[in-house]
Amino acid sequence: MTWDDISVWQWQQLQMLHIKRDKDSTDLDLSVKALCILKNYTESEVDSFSINRLKTELKSIEFIANSQPEAKPVDVIKVNGRKYRCIYDIRNLPTARYLETKFFANDVAFNLHRIGASMVSPIKFTWKGFKLCKYDASKHESYANDLLEAKFVEVYGSVVFFCQVFKNLIENSKDYLKVEEKNQKIIEQLQEAFLTNLDGFIKLPSLQNTKKLA
Repeated sequence: MTWDDISVWQWQQLQMLHIKRDKDSTDLDLSVKALCILKNYTESEVDSFSINRLKTELKSIEFIANSQPEAKPVDVIKVNGRKYRCIYDIRNLPTARYLETKFFANDVAFNLHRIGASMVSPIKFTWKGFKLCKYDASKHESYANDLLEAKFVEVYGSVVFFCQVFKNLIENSKDYLKVEEKNQKIIEQLQEAFLTNLDGFIKLPSLQNTKKLA
């Protein structure tokens, strides 16, 4: 198993382990819970493992404590038999989608799938081949739920890249962003909020060490 095998949902659950860690829980307790998340075991199943098997299983997930994901942006995210095109040029996104991103940026880790859903458009297969469909705001939650099951490294990498592009364009908005006068106030408010929180937005929290095996 590697970072490439971890979904957005699994990564969020790993984060939650540390946020809600009981003061009496041990490193081994935390490692077993992480194992259950990553390999879809129940704690009862893990309890039935022999010592040797438990060591082998925990060894296979050590990478979450000893390495950082090497995430890179992708053009297309594939999940559940569906495809989503990542739209990195925010000049091609309506103002409403900026506002979605601003709202979800208040809790980056647990809104990662929702932020991702605000920067994609679905791709459908037709008799003429694959077609980029218009973004449907009413289906945002559906897109986000799909991205929960997508590869973490792809969604993470794409969102980080989107944020970097967003930051650069915001900082040079007078030159690059051409918006209607009625939208200017909204854009200005978004610039202030986004630039204030961008460092935290890009630097997603890393996992603490799980049980180190001998």
